[in-house]
Amino acid sequence: MDPTGQLHEYKDRKRMNSDVVCMALANVAPGEQRSWFLAVGLADNTVRIISLDPTDCLSPRSMQALPVCPESLCIVEMGCTERNPEDAAAASTTSTLYLNIGLQNGALLRTVLDPVSGDLTDTRTRYLGSRPVKLFRIRMQDSEAVLAMSSRSWLSYYYQSRFYLTPLSYESLEYASGFSSEQCPEGIVAISTNTLRILALEKLGAVFNQISFPLEYTPRKFVIHPETSNIIMLETEHNAYTEDTKKQRRLQMAEEMREAAGEEEQELAKEMAEAFLNEDLPENIFSAPKAGHGMWASTMRIMDPVQGTTFKMKRFEQNEAAMCISLVKFNGQPEHQWFLIVGVAKDLQLNPRLCISGYIDTYKVEMSCRELELIHRTPVEEVPYAVCSYNGRLLAGVGRLLRLYDYGKKEVIAQM
Repeated sequence: MDPTGQLHEYKDRKRMNSDVVCMALANVAPGEQRSWFLAVGLADNTVRIISLDPTDCLSPRSMQALPVCPESLCIVEMGCTERNPEDAAAASTTSTLYLNIGLQNGALLRTVLDPVSGDLTDTRTRYLGSRPVKLFRIRMQDSEAVLAMSSRSWLSYYYQSRFYLTPLSYESLEYASGFSSEQCPEGIVAISTNTLRILALEKLGAVFNQISFPLEYTPRKFVIHPETSNIIMLETEHNAYTEDTKKQRRLQMAEEMREAAGEEEQELAKEMAEAFLNEDLPENIFSAPKAGHGMWASTMRIMDPVQGTTFKMKRFEQNEAAMCISLVKFNGQPEHQWFLIVGVAKDLQLNPRLCISGYIDTYKVEMSCRELELIHRTPVEEVPYAVCSYNGRLLAGVGRLLRLYDYGKKEVIAQM
């Protein structure tokens, strides 16, 4: 395009050494009439930067070899949160031009594109998913961003002086484009399967999919109470003591300190034992004591997943490993009443696989899902690996058997 705004065709042609797979142009910078570089992805696993300067149009500037064939390219300018057309020089000094390369193996490459020479430097790699990566340029908070689509969708953007590459809390998308309207100044129109979606992304800088709450042991299984959306979670740890066992061990060690001392050292041993009992060593700093193989500690927790508030904790006995959990409504019981079923293994050894016994615990869940009442414990001869609701009864995987249980007054009753 010439200074008068007329569009002219460049007559020369550039022959490439391999088939062209994808291309990308950067947006025209404020105060400029054209984009200065064209990025071309070739089937020979390379990306080439070609000049669009009228003085040497279509001449090669740089090249980058890739591990696999590129799927898509996207050139964006990042690092400048506000772009003032009247002060283009200030914007250019605070922003950087990036070439994003989506590969067919599901990886994303981001490399710095020199705005003067066209050289490619400082390449960063991130694996996004199992499908080829498609890239789409959008705008977020008055800045350019990249929407990357693989087996899941990701947003690459610059916010508060740092880069983010964040997965979207949304189902998989296939194609997308940014748009702007009065109702949605920075929107995205996208295709997912056979539907058209209108999206608006918010809360830049936040971690879209993660809120962390500290737990006592490793979380294994959880269920969501339908009426309150509270989480009932099992935490189970191997090679660990329960809180009661830790207290007993400390008392036992203190007593051994007193018994090991001679008659003249009794007073000193007593002081040392009391100091040992009163000493507070936070486990998040000094780590928890290791109990050894075959030692298990488990808890069951009711919590609000939004606020992280714990309403109830039920601690199991030492060497009781909570294995599975499910919410069930039994036939013949009140329609609104939920029962919580927990499968527990007793004295479980991992190698060789050995278990003395197992239990199926039945709890009555209070309406607000903040309290649990143990109704009964049903012994089973093997580890209960899985439990679930099935037509008003309980379906349980016990060892290598699949059993159907019904509700009883003293225990759950096996039907088959």
